[in-house]
Amino acid sequence: MFFTKTSRFCCLALIAIGPATVVGDDTVGNDPLEPLNRRVGSWVNKVVEKKAAWNPVERTVAGEEKIQWVLDKNFIQGDLVMKDGAKGRWLINYDAEAKVYRSWFFGNNSFPGGDTIGHWNPKLERMDWEFEVGEDLHGKMRFQFFGQDKMEWKITIHDGRGQLMMETVGVQTRKE
Repeated sequence: MFFTKTSRFCCLALIAIGPATVVGDDTVGNDPLEPLNRRVGSWVNKVVEKKAAWNPVERTVAGEEKIQWVLDKNFIQGDLVMKDGAKGRWLINYDAEAKVYRSWFFGNNSFPGGDTIGHWNPKLERMDWEFEVGEDLHGKMRFQFFGQDKMEWKITIHDGRGQLMMETVGVQTRKE
């Protein structure tokens, strides 16, 4: 069971990363599409699933991801293939009314788990995400950009008592 949960969240974590091709005309970082534009392209992923309640043994897995604009540039879509056989497709958009980012992940080892809500901090070049995994399980993700071609991320899930259920870290670098 830990494989299904950790695979979902490893792939989920890869949904919020990438370099700039700014769609709007604000190049200072106030364009809400900037972090989405950074994602567009082909990426190489390295994921480390740390030892935690759902992961009895630490493991590392690599993969690749292709990200593009879809649906009249209202969403970015990522297609992910990991070397352990995990595959996923995700969508992210910017909800201008609520001023948040929303994402949805679908994978061969998981199921859609509802809204993941993100916020962009242009000064820190970082996205912070929160999500509910299920009853009494809460997750947080942080995606830190380093220039246009690299991003490091971390995802944690805790239960209601504060027990660490999962911790996964990763690095994504631009392939092309």
